[in-house]
Amino acid sequence: MSGALVGFRVDGNNKLMRLHGERGCEGVLTEVLAYLRSVSHARLHAYASTLKPVATTDGPYAEETAQAVMQAFCEAHLGESCCLQTWAEAFAAFPELEAWHAGFPFIPAARLDNCGDVTWGILLDLDASALQIFVNRNARFQWREMASSQPAYCTLPLADARELTAQDLSALHGVLHQHSYSDGMDPVLPLRDAQSAPFPGPGDWLAQLRLQGGRVRLLLQRGSLRAKVRQVGEFKLDDPHCGALLREALDPQVLALAQAIYGPGASLGQVAHVAAQAPQLPFAPGDSGLPLLVLGLSPASGLSLAPGPAFFDAVRMRLLAAGMSPQGWRFLIKQDNAVLRFLLQFFPPSARILGSFSHFINLLASALQNEALRIERCQPALRGVERILDRTRGRPGSLREENARIFLRAIMRAQLSSDEEANLAHEAQDVSDFVYAHAEVLKGVTWRSLCRRSDDWHRALLITVDPDKDVRWPALLPVYATGPYVAVELDSGFLLAEEGLEQRHCIGTYANACASGATRVFSLRHKGRRIATIELQRGHDDAWRLVQIRGKANTVVQDPALLEAAGQLALAYSEAARSRERAEFAKARAYGHSSGSLSPALAAPMQEYWTG
Repeated sequence: MSGALVGFRVDGNNKLMRLHGERGCEGVLTEVLAYLRSVSHARLHAYASTLKPVATTDGPYAEETAQAVMQAFCEAHLGESCCLQTWAEAFAAFPELEAWHAGFPFIPAARLDNCGDVTWGILLDLDASALQIFVNRNARFQWREMASSQPAYCTLPLADARELTAQDLSALHGVLHQHSYSDGMDPVLPLRDAQSAPFPGPGDWLAQLRLQGGRVRLLLQRGSLRAKVRQVGEFKLDDPHCGALLREALDPQVLALAQAIYGPGASLGQVAHVAAQAPQLPFAPGDSGLPLLVLGLSPASGLSLAPGPAFFDAVRMRLLAAGMSPQGWRFLIKQDNAVLRFLLQFFPPSARILGSFSHFINLLASALQNEALRIERCQPALRGVERILDRTRGRPGSLREENARIFLRAIMRAQLSSDEEANLAHEAQDVSDFVYAHAEVLKGVTWRSLCRRSDDWHRALLITVDPDKDVRWPALLPVYATGPYVAVELDSGFLLAEEGLEQRHCIGTYANACASGATRVFSLRHKGRRIATIELQRGHDDAWRLVQIRGKANTVVQDPALLEAAGQLALAYSEAARSRERAEFAKARAYGHSSGSLSPALAAPMQEYWTG
């Protein structure tokens, strides 16, 4: 999508021009608001009334008035008589006319039939004294309907628009972008009238959700400023501020079906799909297989499946025709709704990849036989299978498919503690890397034996790392003792990988963050035994602070003694960094360089990285 439409509505007429190029909504709005603040309302109305859109193919001397204006404008801006023969030459000579130039009462008229690739429209509606914002993804309506049969996506009084700060605009744009994907969809929903209590909105705005006449509106307020947003189809039923209101206001049957199909976090747009097709959905909310209805409710799949009594028969025939085995179909419909929903989100089937989806389900079915997937294991298990199959490189061989089945059976049957369960995503990634690289079928393995073999394989890889090719950074505090504990600074990718392997977490992936100077990692040890991993980050005040401390298998550390030791380490590292900076500054001044700039290793901005 490119460009934007900007213009005026005065005396019932739209006067629109197109801003070319990749123009985002926030940038165009910033430009428009700067113009609004520079003119009074009376001058704005007078300019809009006299403004004349012209086709760039017209000659400038068709009217005497236009000739006189062009003559005066050229003399004022170019210091010479007008020598421009066409409007195309005029607008090329004054490119700022494509933006906002109140001294020139002509604009290049937008050819609306050629604006199908334009996403955003900004209209100064002087008839309604409002700034109106329109969004039109995928040309869902004709731009000439803007402000007539097509209501605005967001509306602000002109007086309020003039008062918007850059922060207000950025926050407002965040809301517009979030909900713009529901463009063109503002259906009447089966809900009762209600209004939420004010809740924190974007930036400094307060928000309220108004339900009236089956429509949903987001009302924004900051002090005396007001804005109204429609088409808020991305609001979720589990929203912490207004989800309860939405669930209470919606028709119970539609609510139950929407949550059965899309889950507790169903969006209003998804609820609208369900409401529109409710008469064709003769299924109870508790029935299994309901998430498959999304294949008929969403036209994006391209499957052209119409909801109705024969829907599941149609789905079955399409999948079997695409290569799904009867065992795969039975496996698919046997999953509970939460697991089935996850599967469809993990590998969204569509007409283009229906064969790949069927092949994937066949593999899962042959691996688990009569066992069902467990929702808490779905993500690490299926991510691991995906890594082993590496489907981005074409259809995998029989060896990797068999090992993917073995991996899936092992992870689903594993008996794990709560800490091991919490760290399973990282563990599954390491094990799947090992399985992918293994050159033989893994027979008779359990999850624990796979983990042991994976650890041995990763250790062997560490041994073969070339020290000259390892990523390294300077250790400012190589060893720091505090009480009975010793903190060892990890200053290479090898040491980070070793720490992650021994402690069974993903600190080994932090090499780039450490090398950039944004992060420092320490291994906290007691009597030579690793007991915790500490991450420090440098704040904007130059102090290094503890951002996380984790034990083995990514467990949260709550021992006060360990937390105290980590806090002392952060203070000591901050002081060491300040001492080093003072020394470098003094050395620079001694050599005649007094810029006082920080060294690159210490000047990196704070970044956030989280242990996985």
